[in-house]
Amino acid sequence: MWAMSSTTLHSPHIQIDSRTGTRLREHRAVATTAGILYIIGTASGVLSKAITYFPVHNADDPLAYAAKHPDAVATGALLVLVMGLSLALVPAVLFPMLRRLDGVLATGYLIIRGAVEATTYVIVATAWLLLVPLAETMSAGPGTASPAGVRLGTLVIDSDGASAIMSLVFCFGGALFYVLLYRSRIVPRWIASWGLIGVPLYAAAYLLAMYGVVGINSAEVNLLSLPLAVQEMVLAVWMIARGFRPAAVSNPSEI
Repeated sequence: MWAMSSTTLHSPHIQIDSRTGTRLREHRAVATTAGILYIIGTASGVLSKAITYFPVHNADDPLAYAAKHPDAVATGALLVLVMGLSLALVPAVLFPMLRRLDGVLATGYLIIRGAVEATTYVIVATAWLLLVPLAETMSAGPGTASPAGVRLGTLVIDSDGASAIMSLVFCFGGALFYVLLYRSRIVPRWIASWGLIGVPLYAAAYLLAMYGVVGINSAEVNLLSLPLAVQEMVLAVWMIARGFRPAAVSNPSEI
């Protein structure tokens, strides 16, 4: 009888511990998935620039290059879509957990990084895919090497203003995310602080490019963008290797 009573008394604690353990495993899986998506998105973006953006951008006749290398253009556009989808899935995967910590910031992060930013990537990929049919159209008329053809190809691939707007959207969403991380302490605050420092530097880089102070691919832009780029990879590796701080995730009221 005493054994039965002891079991009865302790069963609620066992159930609570079981639920807590299950929740922590779920949060660890969420953190790992988000970290992997971060890496996939970043790697896809780098490859898209190497395969398509830089070769077309540096070509004397962008449309002619696209016409001669349609597979590279299509591959670059596909990689942009992979990047956009991967990065858009990060806030979607994290949202069920983040909304328990701060519903307003989590919703803003989901909308900006999940919906708005993903839409901009779709637009970029579509523009790149238009290079080949535009090249065919110009070849049937004045030619891709004509002043009009060169200007048209450059306009499609080298829209500094559009790149700046995309980057500002990215920064706004990133700021919401890092404020949430800093306040919740689900990752070390030095990682969140690094992100909060990197966001304005990244935004400044693309604002300078948008107003023509520096080139979009200049050393200044790359230097100002580097802190946030490295920080995101550090955060991704941390989420994969360590996950989120269990106490903060399990007891948001104590944050």
